[in-house]
Amino acid sequence: MRNAACVREDELLAALQATRWPDACDDSLRTHVESCGSCTQLAELARALLDDHRGLMLAAPVPSSAIVWWRAQMRSRREAAERATQPITVIQGVAVACAAGLLIAAAGFFGPTFRSALGWVEGAAGAVTGFGPLFVGVAAAIGLAVIIAPVALYFTFHEE
Repeated sequence: MRNAACVREDELLAALQATRWPDACDDSLRTHVESCGSCTQLAELARALLDDHRGLMLAAPVPSSAIVWWRAQMRSRREAAERATQPITVIQGVAVACAAGLLIAAAGFFGPTFRSALGWVEGAAGAVTGFGPLFVGVAAAIGLAVIIAPVALYFTFHEE
């Protein structure tokens, strides 16, 4: 269970962080810390943590100026490349949207032709195999996937 906070804890923490404890702070604060158990524990714990922090900060390796300059140059180049590709990405998005619109328009325009061709294929397949239009549609989709997938994979993974 946590004890009630002392009203002078914030003042003590500020003195510890500013490295004014115990020499450069008020006599009243030192007297209070000696008499208050909560503040005594806080002073010991915070002092240990702040000493560790200061020691680690002093021991931290600082990179050379050449490495800092090189990292800044690399970051600048990366940011410039990202800025340069933003318009290309927008244009690609517009092109994909246009292609989708054209595909929908073509499907609407050539729909009756495909339905009549599908009717002929359905009649021929039904006469030969006895399957309905669902089988013909699935078989056509699988056939196209078998033909298009290797071509798409080739262009995807082809190195120039």
